[in-house]
Amino acid sequence: MNLLIALLLAFPGTRIANLPTGRTLEPGVWQVGIGHRWLSAEDNAILKGNPMNLITDANVLVSVDRGITRRLTVGAFGGNGSHAAGLRAAWAPWRWTTVHAGAWTDVIDLGLANTWTNLGLAVPWTATDRLHLVVLPRAATNFDELVVSVGAGARAGLGNGWSLGAETEPVLLGESKLLAWNLAANKQLGWHDFTLTVGNAWHQVEPLWYATANRDITRGHFRVGFNILRKL
Repeated sequence: MNLLIALLLAFPGTRIANLPTGRTLEPGVWQVGIGHRWLSAEDNAILKGNPMNLITDANVLVSVDRGITRRLTVGAFGGNGSHAAGLRAAWAPWRWTTVHAGAWTDVIDLGLANTWTNLGLAVPWTATDRLHLVVLPRAATNFDELVVSVGAGARAGLGNGWSLGAETEPVLLGESKLLAWNLAANKQLGWHDFTLTVGNAWHQVEPLWYATANRDITRGHFRVGFNILRKL
């Protein structure tokens, strides 16, 4: 019970924007998620006269997770970004630590080069009753390349179910373009979790979201998106 209380206090949700918070789901609870990332600001589809690009050039990731025990959550996900389909799990063997593991492949272009596995260790920390932090060192490989990164995120509660979050994940080993980051405005309403995101990455799967982020905010380039999580 102490573990469950600690994880519930650590973060009021399972993700900030892309970064896991280290929280597992309650036993027997399902969670359905939709993550959506639109075109970047410099490719504004409406201003360029092609509003359909908002749909056709967006990245959408759908996920389903289930709490098996108070320590273990498993899930599956798929989306049009990199034609990804995969499995993931979060296991909390210790009070303040959660192991995150996952694997996905490109279902259109099958092969080891397009199949990634990742393993990380999330350490969430409740600094105050309104400020929550998480650090997530992890490694990902496609059996040819190795990407080692350290994710860091924070969420500040504003009251009445509202919070603001920020996350980044610098790559320590492996190729990357720009430092990946996201800002998030979150609203919790019952078993719904709504998040509006602003960041510089199109992908949402590991390690692509932090290794291929390529929109430079100093030039006015960024991406807007949203996440919707619903518990069942």
